Amino acid sequence: MRDRKRTPWMLMLSAFGVVLSMVMAANLAAADADKRLVVAIASPYDTLDPHLILDTRRTDVRLHVYDGLFRWMDGPLRIAPWLAQSYTVSEDGRTFRFTLRSDAKFHDGREVRAADVVYSVERILALKRGVAPLLNGLVSPGSTKAIDPQTVEFSLSRPSPLFLTLLPEIAIVNSELLKANELNNDWGRAWLQFNEAGSGAYLFKSRDPSGGVVLERFGGHWSSDGGSAPIKEVELRLVLDPEQRVEYLLKGDVHVAEGNFLPHQTKRLREAKDITVAEIDSPRIFVGLLNAGRDPFKTQATRKAIAQAFHAESFIAGALPQGATAVTIPLPPTLGAPPQGFQRPAYDIAAATEALAKAKVPARDITIGAIAGDPHSERAALIMMSGLARLGVTSRIVSEPWPAVAARMRDEKQMYDILFLWKGTRYLDANNWLGEMYDCDMFGTGNSSWYCNRDIDRLIKEARGISDARLRKEAFEKAAALLAEDQASIFIASARKPIAYSRKIKGLRFTPVGETIDPRFATMN
Repeated sequence: MRDRKRTPWMLMLSAFGVVLSMVMAANLAAADADKRLVVAIASPYDTLDPHLILDTRRTDVRLHVYDGLFRWMDGPLRIAPWLAQSYTVSEDGRTFRFTLRSDAKFHDGREVRAADVVYSVERILALKRGVAPLLNGLVSPGSTKAIDPQTVEFSLSRPSPLFLTLLPEIAIVNSELLKANELNNDWGRAWLQFNEAGSGAYLFKSRDPSGGVVLERFGGHWSSDGGSAPIKEVELRLVLDPEQRVEYLLKGDVHVAEGNFLPHQTKRLREAKDITVAEIDSPRIFVGLLNAGRDPFKTQATRKAIAQAFHAESFIAGALPQGATAVTIPLPPTLGAPPQGFQRPAYDIAAATEALAKAKVPARDITIGAIAGDPHSERAALIMMSGLARLGVTSRIVSEPWPAVAARMRDEKQMYDILFLWKGTRYLDANNWLGEMYDCDMFGTGNSSWYCNRDIDRLIKEARGISDARLRKEAFEKAAALLAEDQASIFIASARKPIAYSRKIKGLRFTPVGETIDPRFATMN
């Protein structure tokens, strides 16, 4: 049976739904009067701390409120210095020295200094969340030094082609502000749940209990982007139901609709004369994570049988946007290709039933996780439930908002048996998919399927350290093929992400890495 579990998050969302509907008209009037850009988001914000979260569903606050040494840019996609005005690299590739901009300021007016960069890195490593697992073994506590107020030096444990690509994810926080608000040596964690300490183009203004956030343009930001009439406020309004996101955009209640949509919803938006639908060229794949840490998914035979019970072709045709392509390995097509002739297990209930009978695994109910507000995740869960029923396997769907899902993904005992989601790009490298999802040393911090194959793990770690682009690609492709052969997960599809917005908005740009809008350049008619 379908179980939309009544978690505290769901109860909170329900309680505030009536209130949000009542104030919708008033908010729209205020939006037009104050040049407020209203963005319908699909996932609530449970924290404002940029060092605790590193996912594509809660990118907006981290990207708009905080700056990093580097930043991902679109048109064309590239990584560029941001708070770092310049940098040098030692011959052995282990020492990076960055000179900071002299005109960058935090929202309280204080200059951004090298000591803030050092504090930010030490805080990330201490909290062990966000980008910390990717820095482990690369950046050691105490190894980052402030040479002078404008110069910071990183001494890496080893050369790494990944290092520069990770810099945009190291949000620089105001060290003095956080130290003044520390409680029992918590690095300001409690305070930063509901406050901010950034230097980005927007500053935090308010937050509503449902998970929405309002941001205000920071007049002291060094960047001159936005021209003569920049957008003054950005409201990230939680609209969990994708049908409502479409309706609100069509009626003009919101200006931008984020999140995933079903084909009929995208079609309505494309046919509307006052709506633009843009596709973000962001590499991502849709997968069904199988919890290999517990039966029945510990064995390859069982994982393959479950994969054969999922009707991938039906899902791609009925749920994904036009142009979506099937994938057979855990890499987007732009970053890797399967071996010639390699095929994933076809939908075959008879073969799956026979395989399960031979495996003789103990029978039990299977829990299928789905992300509330994500129609792709929820549709895939229903298709999986149908396939399992045909195998004679009982299952239930637990649909929860993203913060609740993310919390389960960090806890082996709470993690679902199967979870369907998009694995987007947080940095542009094959390790974003292979290393994070299947590294044996990243259980609960990236590897949320508790899958571990030591031979494949060794290949992933070796590929991660290769600097030559061709050899690196070949090594990751080899590891990806082995993961697919072992059916580490159900690898389903790749598709560009659509974002729909009102044509009243001019100059809106996007962030392919992170899959969100960049309102700094936009104006409103």
